[in-house]
Amino acid sequence: MATQQQEDTSGTSTRSQRSHPVQQVPVVRIRPEDGLGRKRDRDGHRELQRSIEQFGVLTPITVRLAPDNSGDYLLIKGQGRTLACRLLGLEKIPAIVVDDTYAETEKVPQFLVENVARLKMRPVDRALLIQRARQDGEETTAIARRFGVSPSTVRRLLAQLDGATKREVDALRNGDVSLALHAVVARHVSPSERPGLLEVVAQTGIKSKDAEMLFVALGWQRLAELGASHGYKRRELFRWACDVLREHTTGSAKERLRHLAIQLPATFDEQNNDQALVAP
Repeated sequence: MATQQQEDTSGTSTRSQRSHPVQQVPVVRIRPEDGLGRKRDRDGHRELQRSIEQFGVLTPITVRLAPDNSGDYLLIKGQGRTLACRLLGLEKIPAIVVDDTYAETEKVPQFLVENVARLKMRPVDRALLIQRARQDGEETTAIARRFGVSPSTVRRLLAQLDGATKREVDALRNGDVSLALHAVVARHVSPSERPGLLEVVAQTGIKSKDAEMLFVALGWQRLAELGASHGYKRRELFRWACDVLREHTTGSAKERLRHLAIQLPATFDEQNNDQALVAP
């Protein structure tokens, strides 16, 4: 019973049920939407099957009529419930039949919402789904409940991804930058300067703990106050600091920063043109 409730916590089904009445649809006429099939956790499916056998289908699935005039229904949401009914030999299942427009705009977000608790997701994927849920108008507490995190975690991730560019999101998805490292950069660097800094941290391979230490030690906030015209110099200073820190991997944080301070130059050269960069 609990499993069936967990399969639909987004509230989307409730909204669609108001405009699309529940119908009894033949199980044999249902097939999955292309690309939305998924593997199920075996133990979780057994629990779902026992629940349906005892209580019936508590939450209607969501389908649309197949466009090939076959009389079949394409499954948008509720693969586990449909499979359980098929295995139990049930002839019909309660379903909300939606139109093509609703299906095309909602089927992928619904699929992700339904399966977020079961898929072994990377932290970045979960964070991006949380952001999508908030953009769709879902309340913070509801998002936290559904994703199994605290409201403060939801707020932190939303603040971290606020203003993120496509380049940032691509870097996160591709694994060039971890979510933890992105959080450090987002905490210290303005959105406009963030993509360039993320390229630097990705290229240098610096860890999030060391990046946090560098931002504080370099007095990044004061450097940022110099204005956008010094953005290149700030970035190159950070690149240089990452390289120096990488050469000194042993010792305490204080000792490693001492090596950094000893080697800190007074100026940096930009494409062989001497331009002073004054660090505090």
